[in-house]
Amino acid sequence: MERAPVNRDEVLQEIHQIAKEFAASSGRTVNENSQNFLDAYGFTSLDALEFLLLLEERFGVTFEDEDLTEDTLTSEDRLAEYVVERLG
Repeated sequence: MERAPVNRDEVLQEIHQIAKEFAASSGRTVNENSQNFLDAYGFTSLDALEFLLLLEERFGVTFEDEDLTEDTLTSEDRLAEYVVERLG
């Protein structure tokens, strides 16, 4: 298995790559002007859950239910910080 990045910028880049690939596989277009990460990739609530599963698999982390806040899910920076925190 490929080593997961631990640098915040690398994690953020990887998150965007996964999101782009997932959005493309669902026929969604990217709105780079959106301030909301999920909206930027056109993710529905179901898409968001599937996307989190992809992130869990890729980075080897678990998103705890109590941590799935609007702030964590809609901010690319907070999402990357969360992953980096879990990677320790």
